[in-house]
Amino acid sequence: MEKQKLKMKRFFNEISEANKELLLKNGLEINVKSGTFLFYEGDFPEHVYLVRSGKVRLSKMTSEGKEFSIHLKQKDELVGEVGLFNEMSISVTAEVIEDASLIRFDRHTLEALFRENGEIAVAFMKWFARHTQSTQAKFRDLILCGKTGAIYSTLIRFSNSYGIEKPDGVFINVQLTNQDIANYIGTTRESVNRLLNDLKKAEVLSITNGYITIHRLEFLKDYLHCGDCPVEICTI
Repeated sequence: MEKQKLKMKRFFNEISEANKELLLKNGLEINVKSGTFLFYEGDFPEHVYLVRSGKVRLSKMTSEGKEFSIHLKQKDELVGEVGLFNEMSISVTAEVIEDASLIRFDRHTLEALFRENGEIAVAFMKWFARHTQSTQAKFRDLILCGKTGAIYSTLIRFSNSYGIEKPDGVFINVQLTNQDIANYIGTTRESVNRLLNDLKKAEVLSITNGYITIHRLEFLKDYLHCGDCPVEICTI
């Protein structure tokens, strides 16, 4: 029997039905095709987006001009929220990578709604704190664990965010190329090729049509000496 690996806590799920309706009433539903950019690093965006379906990737450009993927936002998560309550330019680029249904909010409207509604504001603060911790933990892994640890950490994060439990392991329900994985850890595709081939030979994972199934998740966790940190901050 297949089942979702875990029930993630997401911003939209943590407010009452009445406040969900209130929030949706203040936004505009739009359908966006894959390949569309919502905003670019350095912009001063006037909109915040709530993902209802599809996926949005957040990335940065390194000083060498290479793309570095940071997050992959999915249903019930916000995109562009870092621009709320400040006049600073946004530090990431947001690209829709799977046809998406989004609720678009005017930034000032959303700020006013947060000020007026305590439950929505608290839900946002909790979600934003977890999101910030997740980002910090990811960069910690990249800096302290080397390329091998960084790939292992990224695979664990994908399994937590998109994993489906199957009889033979955890199926990651996102199609990933080796270049995609390389972009998430800031390394080369060749390095990812070698490490994934080693994991396949050790029967830690298998790959079919770009979809990864992790058969021995504990192998990855043992290498990283994973502790008891909340799973919500170990996400992609």
